[in-house]
Amino acid sequence: MKQNHTSIVLAGAAPDTGNHGVTALAQSLILGLADRGVDQVTVFDHGHGINPVADDDTLARLQTLAFKAGKRVYQSANMHQARLRQLMGLSSPALRAMMNADAVVDVSGGDSFTDIYGPARFDQIILPKLMAIDAEVPLILLPQTFGPFQFKRSRRIARHILKRCTLAIARDVASLDYLRELLGADFEESRHRLGVDLAFGLPSVKPTCGLPPETVGINVSGLLWNQSGEAAEQFGLRCDYRAALLQLVRRMLRNETVKIHLVPHVTPGGGSESDLVASKALKEHFCQGLQNRISIEETAKTPSAIKGVIEQTCWFVGARMHATIAALSTATPVSNMAYSRKAAGVFDCCGAGAQVHDLRELDTRELVDRLINDFKNRHEQAALLKSQLPFVMRRWAYQMDVISAAVKIAAHPREALHA
Repeated sequence: MKQNHTSIVLAGAAPDTGNHGVTALAQSLILGLADRGVDQVTVFDHGHGINPVADDDTLARLQTLAFKAGKRVYQSANMHQARLRQLMGLSSPALRAMMNADAVVDVSGGDSFTDIYGPARFDQIILPKLMAIDAEVPLILLPQTFGPFQFKRSRRIARHILKRCTLAIARDVASLDYLRELLGADFEESRHRLGVDLAFGLPSVKPTCGLPPETVGINVSGLLWNQSGEAAEQFGLRCDYRAALLQLVRRMLRNETVKIHLVPHVTPGGGSESDLVASKALKEHFCQGLQNRISIEETAKTPSAIKGVIEQTCWFVGARMHATIAALSTATPVSNMAYSRKAAGVFDCCGAGAQVHDLRELDTRELVDRLINDFKNRHEQAALLKSQLPFVMRRWAYQMDVISAAVKIAAHPREALHA
């Protein structure tokens, strides 16, 4: 007799990428659903095989399962092999995990269900979704940005997925409007909903040693700094990202009481997208006297710990979406240096849309002037965030109720019918 467990497979939030924003999504979801009775979670990651996870913070039984891209298609963990085997009527570890789960929940890294990062990334993002649909396992698309989809193929596949999923939650109004336009008559209010980013529910762990007063926090995006020319072309940036950050730091340090704390949010061991590499490069541009007033966060190792550090700053600025969400969700005054439309909607949900500055529209001088103005008005923004945050957190709790209900209906439809 089947035990009354509720189980999910989580895709699109691998906790072993070095991207603390993606890990924050996984941890927030697992904590939220465990509180609501989802007690078995398999998380797709980039490791090897199946690995149980010891976690005292939740009541859920956790394990990771390797499911990754790459050229080694002969490996059982390779996602392309798993998809090919499925199309041939054969099984794989990933497919078995999906079919043994009550639902597949997929968050696409929060912002990667789009083709702006290139066709290879798009194909990796859609693959677990297509596998779930073809296996007839309920697919729940967790709060995320949807689109844009620039190419006909991308739009066709996205429509196919969004028409067949059990639930799709947009994390901002712009994404919901985009779903409406993309789906047309197939848009359903009951399945295509508005929510907030999962990371708003991530707990904050305060550092043992607090930051000095008047410490400004900056996230230096390795995506935009390390290969600045390629990034500018890829995202259509008008602003010179490197020059803007250097000018901002110089102007901030004119105030003798201000210190700068650089907070990496993507920290793989080196790599072209490492914020830690970018932070060290920025610091090297300054003379020794100014370097003494610039520090780099290297002790916080988890998303919750990094969130606690960001909460200690008097004002925070960054381009990484989840670095700035860590500030929003702790009512820390914050500005976002946007390189896509994803930031505006998330900030709007907190009444902070005016603190999103689009690198595609502003030149370098305009951007720095706006950021300096935000810093001057940080106390007013902090008060606004404190007033708005309770409403956002209620929305977060409600969407977790909706997600857990959808999983439980899939798991125990007969009991749900009589509930």
